[in-house]
Amino acid sequence: MARVEDTMIRLARAFGLEAEVMVLPTMILMTADGESVMRRVRTRRTNLAVIERVNQWSREVAAGTLTADDLARRLVGVGEFHRYSSSTQAIMAGLAAAALALLFGGTLFTLPWAFLSGVLAQVIRLGFRRVGSGVLGDLAAAAGAVLPAFLAASFPGTHPDLVVVGGIMVLVPGVLLTTGVRDGMSGDLLSSLARLLEAALIAAAIAGGASLALFVFVHLGGRWP
Repeated sequence: MARVEDTMIRLARAFGLEAEVMVLPTMILMTADGESVMRRVRTRRTNLAVIERVNQWSREVAAGTLTADDLARRLVGVGEFHRYSSSTQAIMAGLAAAALALLFGGTLFTLPWAFLSGVLAQVIRLGFRRVGSGVLGDLAAAAGAVLPAFLAASFPGTHPDLVVVGGIMVLVPGVLLTTGVRDGMSGDLLSSLARLLEAALIAAAIAGGASLALFVFVHLGGRWP
């Protein structure tokens, strides 16, 4: 939040405006020359390519090498800059899940199941995000991540528990936790509390989804070591 506010103030001063800016995870408020503008933020995601590019543009504006019209043209569609495709995100989630399962002591027989768990979890989460569902999508993704472990439990030496660990670890909101702590250190207490609360809700949804799937599987007579 502090970096967003700093960038906005730098841009305003470059265009001759003295501005006050307040940024929250769900709202941006800016006041300059007696006028106020507020925008509601309905979708949130992290795209480091956009952060780097907008930061560079703000410095070009401050140096006088980029005009307001040029900046406006560049900002059109910047939210999709260098976005990875859904298939790439799913494959990377699978590889991360497999690596995590191996890190926690899984065998080579565990890797394909953990890879499938990570892919399935990411596909489900991306599908729910397209319809605007957040926490519910994380709950469904965690439940989906457990499904390959049910199949793996039928084969010796696969460690289905580590399949579950690998699959749900890719869903853990590490970025939210990190930025929440960072905002608190910067004095943005409202933003910090909002991010940490969102991270807690996501973590609860992940735990609930995985536990629910395991509960149903065991009570239906499924074999779990």
